[in-house]
Amino acid sequence: MKRRVLVSAGLAATVALAAGCKSRRELPANAPSRPAITPGAPVSASAKRYPLKGVITAVDFSKPAITVAHEDIPGFMEGMTMEFPVRDDPKVVALLRPGDRIEARLVIDGKVFFLENVLTKGFVPTPTASSSSARPEPNRGVGVGDLVPDFTLVDQTGKPVRFSQFRGEPVAVTFVYTRCPIATACPITVGKFSKIAAALVKEKFGTLLAVTVDPAGDTPAVLKDYATRVGADPSRWKFLTGDPAAVARVAERFGVLYYPDHGQIVHSQAVAVVDPDGRVANLYYGEEWEPESVLQDLEKARKG
Repeated sequence: MKRRVLVSAGLAATVALAAGCKSRRELPANAPSRPAITPGAPVSASAKRYPLKGVITAVDFSKPAITVAHEDIPGFMEGMTMEFPVRDDPKVVALLRPGDRIEARLVIDGKVFFLENVLTKGFVPTPTASSSSARPEPNRGVGVGDLVPDFTLVDQTGKPVRFSQFRGEPVAVTFVYTRCPIATACPITVGKFSKIAAALVKEKFGTLLAVTVDPAGDTPAVLKDYATRVGADPSRWKFLTGDPAAVARVAERFGVLYYPDHGQIVHSQAVAVVDPDGRVANLYYGEEWEPESVLQDLEKARKG
């Protein structure tokens, strides 16, 4: 296999990278196997680092590793599709999905190579027939003290969920989507909800609902996988999806607007605390809210 390599032929890591790639051309039958990577192993002072840009085509959480269709790596190798071990925060790796456009740092340390500092830079969508133009309408949101109109969506287990079924206990509702690349948006919201969920499980009260703003992409199966990776207990924390028009109507009731834009979903952020009677106890818009405040609201709503 011919390959344009821009470093000296004696660099052992070049052979290792070639062995691990899934390129546009077939690998020779006698290609050496990729050296194993030891998690947490120290990196030598002589390790080389290169910027890498590309799109994830597959994720293997067990290794962990990602397959990336990457651009040319200046000073090292041409663009191709290959698998890279990832040495990064497990919480970051858990959120990576096929279709994510990323920037990362490729580390070459002798015969070992891996990616670090992986950052998502948007999503390259796969066109589907299910794409919908349904969007929430502005100025239709409920206010504090208002009764939330009933609705029915589907949770991550595929079961219908009716909002009125939670009467008798407080509920916190927010809006996210699984492929969200903005660190200060959905990932932060999910992280905060994780803290709230842990407290609710311990205290044995309340429910969390996370409604997707990408119902075409976030099917129950996708939400189930995501919920598992973030440790969501379906008995206390449900991820909801459904018909795009139905989801849009739910979002507008809570004052949340969203629309597709260059492969992403641009959406407003909100958390609503609903009391056991189904009325809004408090509303938080934007990202400036803390899990402790929502927990206090839930506790207050429970006691009336």
